[in-house]
Amino acid sequence: MATAGTTLHLLSIDLHSAPNSLRAVLELDPDDVEHWLERARAAGAPLAIVCGPDSVDLYSSDAGRRAAFKPLLESLWSLGRNLEGFERIRTREAAGHAAVRHMLRQAAGLESTEHGLSYSSAIQSACTQARRFRTLSDDLSELFSLALSTADRSESETALSAPHSTRASRQIEALGAERIYEEQLIAFQLAAANDEAARSSVPAPRSSLPPYAADEPGSCMRLRISPFSLLPLSERKTS
Repeated sequence: MATAGTTLHLLSIDLHSAPNSLRAVLELDPDDVEHWLERARAAGAPLAIVCGPDSVDLYSSDAGRRAAFKPLLESLWSLGRNLEGFERIRTREAAGHAAVRHMLRQAAGLESTEHGLSYSSAIQSACTQARRFRTLSDDLSELFSLALSTADRSESETALSAPHSTRASRQIEALGAERIYEEQLIAFQLAAANDEAARSSVPAPRSSLPPYAADEPGSCMRLRISPFSLLPLSERKTS
């Protein structure tokens, strides 16, 4: 995940405090998600939509977020602007590593002890749909892979998903989920740092033309003119 930490962009719509009538408008069913993924594909923009228990999370890239998010947000505004509570709906934007942390916390079951690991199925569904509509970029694919790995670990190493767990027991199990989240995040950050170090260690290509030496025999001058220069020859510097 060499560049995901710098190119990912998240817009999260918090539905926790929305009245039922407003939630019915803002929550996206599978057909809605497919419609917006199709629109994003037509626009050439990456997009994945995670429809969680209390949020709708839109993931794209810095370059593609306007084309991916704007039509969907305009539609939600048009449908919900006259409903009670619309002005109190909170949204959150995050980019780069902050977007990665947001999804990993959901995957680990830390976003809400009330919902436990229920976000993991939403993350899996979002990944499957985006891949089917070909809006899952390489960076998004790697993010979802990391998140699903985090969810698998949290399910196998904690009891957050126990069917008869209580709120108190989930809060205790969340300590183990926090450890898993931190380990997964550190692994991601180390991989990103190693990728960056590998790229920076590649030597720059050497020019095939050696530097001009004043005492070079058989030559008094060499011209260095950019092949993409738009200046007329009469205005180019030759020394």
